[in-house]
Amino acid sequence: MGFSKINAMSLTDLFVQQVENMILSGELDIGEQLPSARELCVKMSVSRPVISAGIVELEKMGFVEIRPRKGVFVSDYRRKGTLETLVAIMRYNGGAMRRSEVQSLLETRSALERLCVRLVIERASDEDLASLSPLLENIKNASDGDEAAEQVFRLHHEMAVLSGNTLLPLMYYSFRPESVHLWSIFCKGRGIDAIYEIKRKLYEALLARDVPNAQSQTDDIMECAITDLSVYCV
Repeated sequence: MGFSKINAMSLTDLFVQQVENMILSGELDIGEQLPSARELCVKMSVSRPVISAGIVELEKMGFVEIRPRKGVFVSDYRRKGTLETLVAIMRYNGGAMRRSEVQSLLETRSALERLCVRLVIERASDEDLASLSPLLENIKNASDGDEAAEQVFRLHHEMAVLSGNTLLPLMYYSFRPESVHLWSIFCKGRGIDAIYEIKRKLYEALLARDVPNAQSQTDDIMECAITDLSVYCV
């Protein structure tokens, strides 16, 4: 395969990252107005196009709001942010998540899991459910926690596909890095056998077409993870 070219961040990316950090650290408060583009060009020694492109990107991510004839203001990213905002938050924390972010992710996953298992039971054929068995065995045979976490994600992503809901697998994949990271920590803390047993019970509930039991299995693992937030958080 060989070595590939290493690309340096563009000036626009560096500008965006610096403003992100200032907002996430609290150096820039919600509602605070940013200096004009001309002032930013002088202060940061970059061109006007760099500033303009960066402001547009920051607005897309929910960090700032452009008000015509008034200026650029810091937004409440919790109200206007996207998945890209979550990525920026994780980047600010060096790839780790804070307690509130982990809890929010797990709570959202819990709601999606309940919907997913119900739809799988209602819509998937017996052949579809049988196709999950090798993925379950991949968890059991994983060589370490990282591999087991990847296999857990693959199992749940395939379940999302089998649900017949177009959006579910897309949403699952959007959270792939965060999900694998948390499953990896869980596997390393409790062991691969423990996570395999949990997923085996879930699979048996799916085969039995038992919606309450499948949702109960999902609730148990999520409650367990939320209880152990101190293990996951910075």
